[in-house]
Amino acid sequence: MTNERLILAIGQMERALSRIETAQTRAKSGQPDHNRKADADLAARHHTLKTAAGQALAGIDAILAGKG
Repeated sequence: MTNERLILAIGQMERALSRIETAQTRAKSGQPDHNRKADADLAARHHTLKTAAGQALAGIDAILAGKG
């Protein structure tokens, strides 16, 4: 079960990174971002992702230390 949660958290991080890369590409190319509503809650999503990433890393550390 712990490994499943870690895999899901890593998947979340990968999807978030993909969204960041897409937004960065748009910003560099001057394309408008049509998803303004998503930008409005960016701080909340960042906090959620940061928390999930911390939990995933703590889980990975525990597994590597033989505690998981």
